Amino acid sequence: MKKSVLIFIALLTSFAALAQQRISGIVLDEQSKESLPFANIFISKNKGTITDAEGKFILNLKKDITTIKVSYIGYKTITVPVDQNKTYLTIRLQRTQESLDAVVLYNKENPALQIMRDAIDRKKQNDPERKLKSFKLNAYNKLLVTANPDSINGQIDSIYTKKDGELVFKEVDSSNYSFKKDMTRSHIYMTEKVSEVSFSSSKGKREKILATRMAGFKEPIYEVLGIKIQSFSFYNNKYELFGTSYAGPMAGNALSKYAYKILDTVSNNNRESYMIYYSPKKKGETSGLEGILYIDRESYALQKGIAEIKGVIDIKAVQNFEYNETFEVWFPTDKKIQIRKGKTDDTVSLFGQAVKVQRGTPQDSTKTVRSNKQNVSDFIYLTSNTKNFDLSINEPVKIRGRGLAIEIEDLAHDRDEAYWSKFRTDSITKRGRETYVVLDSVIAEDGVEKDIYLARKLLKGYYPTKYIDLDLRYLVKYNNYEAFRLGLGGVTNANFSTKYRLNGYGVYGTRDKDFKFGVGGAARLDKRTQTWFGMSYTDDLVETGSSRFITDRRAFSLFEPRLFNIDLFYEVKRLTANIEHQITAKMHGNLMLSRSNVESTYDYGFVQNGQIFNAYDITEATLSIQWNPFSEYMQTRHGRNEIKKGFPQFAFQATKSFDGFLGGDFDYTKLDARIVHEIRPIDKGVTSFLLKGGLGIGNIPISHLYHTSPNNPNKDVLLQRFSIAGRNSFETMYFNEFFSDKYAMFQAKHKFKPFKITKGFRPELTLITRFAIGDADNIERHLGQQFNSLKHGFSESGFEINKLFAGFGLSFMYRYGAYHLPKFEDNLSFKFTYYFSLGF
Repeated sequence: MKKSVLIFIALLTSFAALAQQRISGIVLDEQSKESLPFANIFISKNKGTITDAEGKFILNLKKDITTIKVSYIGYKTITVPVDQNKTYLTIRLQRTQESLDAVVLYNKENPALQIMRDAIDRKKQNDPERKLKSFKLNAYNKLLVTANPDSINGQIDSIYTKKDGELVFKEVDSSNYSFKKDMTRSHIYMTEKVSEVSFSSSKGKREKILATRMAGFKEPIYEVLGIKIQSFSFYNNKYELFGTSYAGPMAGNALSKYAYKILDTVSNNNRESYMIYYSPKKKGETSGLEGILYIDRESYALQKGIAEIKGVIDIKAVQNFEYNETFEVWFPTDKKIQIRKGKTDDTVSLFGQAVKVQRGTPQDSTKTVRSNKQNVSDFIYLTSNTKNFDLSINEPVKIRGRGLAIEIEDLAHDRDEAYWSKFRTDSITKRGRETYVVLDSVIAEDGVEKDIYLARKLLKGYYPTKYIDLDLRYLVKYNNYEAFRLGLGGVTNANFSTKYRLNGYGVYGTRDKDFKFGVGGAARLDKRTQTWFGMSYTDDLVETGSSRFITDRRAFSLFEPRLFNIDLFYEVKRLTANIEHQITAKMHGNLMLSRSNVESTYDYGFVQNGQIFNAYDITEATLSIQWNPFSEYMQTRHGRNEIKKGFPQFAFQATKSFDGFLGGDFDYTKLDARIVHEIRPIDKGVTSFLLKGGLGIGNIPISHLYHTSPNNPNKDVLLQRFSIAGRNSFETMYFNEFFSDKYAMFQAKHKFKPFKITKGFRPELTLITRFAIGDADNIERHLGQQFNSLKHGFSESGFEINKLFAGFGLSFMYRYGAYHLPKFEDNLSFKFTYYFSLGF
């Protein structure tokens, strides 16, 4: 059983469902012998199936039939007798010169195109999310990873090896026998979910998860609940399957992306529809969507949608709609998605990542002979079924706040059987109940839930204990002023309190022989808006010229590249009070009041009104806003999580320093802004842009100017400057070379797909260009430090070759333009890079 669980986690493959009688076959063109994809197979007037993209079909029947009817536009409809002793049918259709050819000649174009134009043009009248003011429904979802035990022969396998042309017995393999036994008892995995879906034209759509159960887990893996397995509707411009977005076949620009063809006209609930086949016009490196749209002949609304992806794995998604006469709208009633092992080597995308086939060498397959030819992975399949019920339309709905995609009730993971029985639209079989029993036992015994909890914390930079999460950021760091910076930090977790938190850290520099620390606490004022009031005190070092947005979420990395070479710090003793508030689900704000005592660790004085300040006090008020309009968020009992990172993302911050208030020495204003954008086509590399700027007005000492992230050590020889390249830093700009009170910088990167040199050696090439411009007023007021302004514009370009060995790579950048240096090698930067990867 443990092996079965691992197969589910690793493969996510699928197969077919159980039935009493099974008939399969293929539909061919009688003359060309080519298969006919998506032909109609009827067992009665309104029941049947369609052939797949290869012309094949499977009928799982609960009662015997004597005939089936087969139709395909442009071909004669035929009735085929079914022999009870014959389970595979080869059906051949004859071409006819009627209907379609005449329509094509009359319109002088593919008639499917005009149908699709009308369907796309009428989306506003037909799409429930555009036509209706509001709706509310309940939905029950059941996901299974399983296999049909009747399809597995269960024979004990004898394994032989070939030696000198003869078969030599090696060992007995009982895995098929054990797997069949396990599948007879239970499924490989199972989850259930009950949701309340609410929609209003003013606030959009929100899913509230009322109940959820994942086999083996007391509390669900929230990251899994955040995965969009299948889009709510085919009307969207993007159709999403397992975390990957595809151009929708009914998108506004769909006619430029897809080719369309009429297959037939069919009847559904006494309403006829066009059966339109669609497929990508251009075949990409990863498989695209193809399938069928059933377009209502009266309203051009969608009656049914099918999307398929064929490759190393096969994915099939189906969504049915039902006509509501009261509101004259076709509304989605149910959806289903299946994944199974594919029959081709074509790459498929899951969760935004390419899934490629990995095969052994041909020699390996010829050296081993098995008596049982079955591979159990061929029989495993995943299926997810969602049924909508209790629909109400255009009645008042209450959606608190904006922009939240998923909200999980605190008790959703702790519902009893009586609660589940009220919402299940599909009963739990004996195998299903046993799945919970088996996996609850297996996962508890192996400590899987604890391991997942630990991994989740480690990825965020924490090591959890019962009440305190130790902060791994403070363990060890290095810079040119402190040398090694050793310490320990921590923050209380939800076991301590969900309403209050305490945090603190202490560090020691081995070169400056000084101890630094920070302490803080916060109280939650409102759960829904995640409003927290906090206070903190720090006695530490801060890099001169650095700036940060106080809304930036916690970031963790094994080490910080720029930190290694920094030597210009100032000492600060700072007391802060702040309020964090979730303005909307996609907009986060932070208001902070701080009083700081600043003292430089280097020779410096700032001249103001004839007085030289070597140490000074600063009182600041800062308001920061982070807005991610295209991201999606989920609210759990543990807080709010970003479940889909969307771009562009925007940040704005305003800072005001007060002269004379709480002892402040300076009066200035700083305005900062940042835009981050990424373009991620499926399996085609990543293009990213960063635009950032700041404007300072007033009396600003060097500690609070802008330095635009230089990362070039002040050494004379190129190899002496060999160090670690940063992520968004200027690699050819020397430390402390430029400071500005106003600046703008731009960075563009393009990371290509990894080069497939060998299985274990896949380096990545990234092209980079950066530009910065700025200025500093009254540089002469800054005593003891010599620096330049950026008023002529600073430029550098180059490339990185990453992941050459164990995550390490090389960076090459060249400085040019107005600040090009006379000595050629002084314009070069040659460094190493490091990108940590967990391999998934």
